[in-house]
Amino acid sequence: MATVSIRAANAGDAGAIARVYVRTWRVAYRGLLPSRALNDMNELRETLYWWTTLCEAGADTFSFVAEDPEAGVVGFVTGGPERARATDRRAEVYTLYVLPGFQRQGIGKRLLAAAGDRFRRGDFRAMVVWVLAGNPARGFYESRGGSPCAARAIRVGGRQVQEVAYGWSDLSAFSAGIDADPAA
Repeated sequence: MATVSIRAANAGDAGAIARVYVRTWRVAYRGLLPSRALNDMNELRETLYWWTTLCEAGADTFSFVAEDPEAGVVGFVTGGPERARATDRRAEVYTLYVLPGFQRQGIGKRLLAAAGDRFRRGDFRAMVVWVLAGNPARGFYESRGGSPCAARAIRVGGRQVQEVAYGWSDLSAFSAGIDADPAA
């Protein structure tokens, strides 16, 4: 874990981000989402999506990658203003994924800390992240101080699933004591 660095993503990372995204979804959401939806995921299609997203990113959004010198990109986080705009100055972590073989090594914690630090620099006061209700990663957000603050139903692959939002009402307290990479 010590050799993994956190840095700003660029369009050249699109393929690596797509690889992490597809592989992580297929493992994390097995049994939670329809098998067909997971099997139909395509790294090439996701690469195009992530390349477009990275090229069109505005000043208020960001993407960071976790990069291992041997394995390349092993995780990423994206975020920006809350998409629902429910609360003034609340940010949202849009995505946070770490390859299964690199989980439980502090990489997700560092990516989340980098997001929190970026949000604070952007003058956001609070943060939210949406997680599938059945996702065992919910414990990760709870251990970082997130509290369930909302729920909603969404459709994925033709199936209705529940999501839970975890929120942090004070970003200054959230980031305290978490080692984010200063280069992020």
